[in-house]
Amino acid sequence: MRVLIILLTILINLQAQPSEPPLQKDLIDVPSRYHFPVKRKAPVQFNFFIDRDPGWRPLFRLAVAVQNDFLQFTRTDSAFLASYEVTASLRIRDTLIAGYTWREKVSIPDFKTTNSQWIYQTHEYLLPLTNSVARDSLKSANYNVLLEVRDLSSSVKYKAVLPYNHKREGGTRPLSTDVAFFEHDSVDNRPAYTLSPMHRVLEFNRPYHAFIRLRTEVGDSVRIEIRLNQQLKDQKKLVQRQFVNGVSTKTEMAIRYILPMKSLVEGHYSLRFNVVINKKNLTPEKEFDLVWIKKPVYLYHPDLAIRPMKYLLTDEQRAEVKGMNYRKLGQWIEKFWEERDPTPDTRYNELLEVYFKRVSETVRLFSNRHKEGWQTDRGRIYLLYGPPEKIENRRYDTRTPHITWLYPSRNLSFTFVDRDRDKEFELLGDEDTEDE
Repeated sequence: MRVLIILLTILINLQAQPSEPPLQKDLIDVPSRYHFPVKRKAPVQFNFFIDRDPGWRPLFRLAVAVQNDFLQFTRTDSAFLASYEVTASLRIRDTLIAGYTWREKVSIPDFKTTNSQWIYQTHEYLLPLTNSVARDSLKSANYNVLLEVRDLSSSVKYKAVLPYNHKREGGTRPLSTDVAFFEHDSVDNRPAYTLSPMHRVLEFNRPYHAFIRLRTEVGDSVRIEIRLNQQLKDQKKLVQRQFVNGVSTKTEMAIRYILPMKSLVEGHYSLRFNVVINKKNLTPEKEFDLVWIKKPVYLYHPDLAIRPMKYLLTDEQRAEVKGMNYRKLGQWIEKFWEERDPTPDTRYNELLEVYFKRVSETVRLFSNRHKEGWQTDRGRIYLLYGPPEKIENRRYDTRTPHITWLYPSRNLSFTFVDRDRDKEFELLGDEDTEDE
């Protein structure tokens, strides 16, 4: 009996102890209708950067992005409102080093945007540090940065943690910060830099720059070699190399490196700063993954991508790709779209994305029991010409239900008839559907 009581006591204590928050993920796997996962942003993203002020005291910068769909909105006469709290803390095991809570309010004019999984509320915070930390007495140790986001209407919570390994060489202050990535946007034709809320992922075809801050003395000679490498299987490929040389005029230097995003493909990269300050060497480095987060689902696999491309291919091309293995088919598709890229000097192919976004739209709009959307007549016209400029809807006509799509700018029209009254509209007539 005594043993049973002890076991029950242990079990109760274990259940009473709070579980450790999960490790923060920049991306999550979301199931698709084709039985494989696709990459999407986490509903809450956060990242941090230990910056330095002019006196080289630490500044704890925190970037947090909260998905609209995570929040509970309430309707008012003029808008939809939501409120939430962001709590961040810096800890060594169970010891709190610093912590703070911010409260945010969101106002959105339309309901559709409140449910968006692509729109985020992004904020950058400065976590107040204690006096001891502000004097840079932060010792070498493994820290955890904990984040909690709580919606104030629904009490839905999100918790996650990011590890931080702080090193001090010989008890001295570091000569540089770590490498941080900032999103590089433009506001009123002026650059706007915002700490990226993703920790180790950069988004394909979006501008970023890398940043480090160096501790110097006036008159210090500074030499920097910047190396951007892509990891390819068991070897590194040098993508770009730059040199910076100069003499410091302040007690610190801020180095911004604009990443060549237009020339980068998806993959794993490393960015390394080889810095020499008066013969003192330091090598801050950061690895990251470049991911096309909004990639249309059909582009995840070549054998899926080739199917809706049939409207673009000649008979000879269809025969050529038939029976190709997975690797060769992927190369063939890549070459096909490269030859039609309106901006061949960049890695982003606008025409490719437009076409496969249309594929996804046809699947959503026109799929039926027997066909995927792009296989229907309306889907085919949508792929080749885009959404109709005008629609004449006679789907409830008692004699012949039909819909007419009008493209006045092209002097084109297409009529689709529901002959069997099964809502499977077929193209009327033998109009030429080859793209111009």
